[in-house]
Amino acid sequence: MTITNISFIGLGAMGNPMTALLLKAGYHVKGFDIIEERMKRLVPLGLKTSGSPSEATRGADLVMLSLPNWDVVRLVLEAKGGVLEGAREGQIIIDTSTVPPWETKAMGATLARKGIDWMDVPVSGDAARARVGNLVLMAGGRRSVFQQVKPVLDAIGRKVVYVGKQGDAAMLKLVVNQVIFLNQAAAVEGLVLGLKAGLPTDIMLDVLVSGAAGSDLIATRGKDMIEGNFVAKGAVRVAVKDLGLILEWARRLQVMLPMAGLYHQLLLDAEYSGWERSDATVVMRVYEKFSGIRRGTGRHGVPKNNE
Repeated sequence: MTITNISFIGLGAMGNPMTALLLKAGYHVKGFDIIEERMKRLVPLGLKTSGSPSEATRGADLVMLSLPNWDVVRLVLEAKGGVLEGAREGQIIIDTSTVPPWETKAMGATLARKGIDWMDVPVSGDAARARVGNLVLMAGGRRSVFQQVKPVLDAIGRKVVYVGKQGDAAMLKLVVNQVIFLNQAAAVEGLVLGLKAGLPTDIMLDVLVSGAAGSDLIATRGKDMIEGNFVAKGAVRVAVKDLGLILEWARRLQVMLPMAGLYHQLLLDAEYSGWERSDATVVMRVYEKFSGIRRGTGRHGVPKNNE
């Protein structure tokens, strides 16, 4: 089957740019989001808007989901006016959300009994990368279905990887996030140590970016972290949710993740402090509080008491 008609449900920070790329690639896309303004933004590119997930699903060869969490995924699928109300035998549904591997695997089994193919296809990358098609996509499900959807996935990502059976890609996404979060923790601790020591921030950042400690996080967010700019690229509340999934999955596998557990607590501190919509790197504020750093407006964002 050649896929030409796509339904895209969830047009937020990730769904919007992915849908835009599909439209620019020539696919016919019907979309739905509970926030009408999100649909309107894509109309100039050719999006056909829908009044419900079921309406968006009817007539589509492929249904794509990009949603905040599993509860919303399940609601969009099973509620009145949901995807399954408009779905038909032979349709393909792929979920790009970060969700529990055990839940997505169970959903795949349920939909298979209805003659519907389900794939977990989470993405690695933020909204900025999504806008330019620089995502890495991981796919779990039947290989024959993967071959059908791969041209679509190629339109929104620079690398598409077939991982294996249903649930495997969702598992790999949690591994990816685990590494990201601990890299984030290392960057925060290093920067806080340097700030408290009074190191010149421009020199410190230059050495971190260009040396052995360099990382994508330090390169793209290090300056903002030092200057106290925590505009969300990956919000605290999302990090809390994702790291909670990682810890629950590890518990089920009887794997110890002590550093992840501690970092989850620090993220919860940030969330409880009212920073749930800030970038997850705002956990740096928590470290600064523990370290006696009072952030000011000094040169290069260095706290005044450390200049």
